[in-house]
Amino acid sequence: MRAVIEIILAIGFTAVTGTTVLNFSSKAIKKEALTKVQKGLPSLESFTKKLVKPR
Repeated sequence: MRAVIEIILAIGFTAVTGTTVLNFSSKAIKKEALTKVQKGLPSLESFTKKLVKPR
């Protein structure tokens, strides 16, 4: 019975930790994207066109 409780607690802890990390990382990604847009950097579309452009 104790092992079952430990497994359930471990799953709960992992879920809470994963959710927290995802929230922080998504906020960081959004912040970085806004910074790049505000600085007027070229769009991702033009960047990918340069990457796939035949040489």
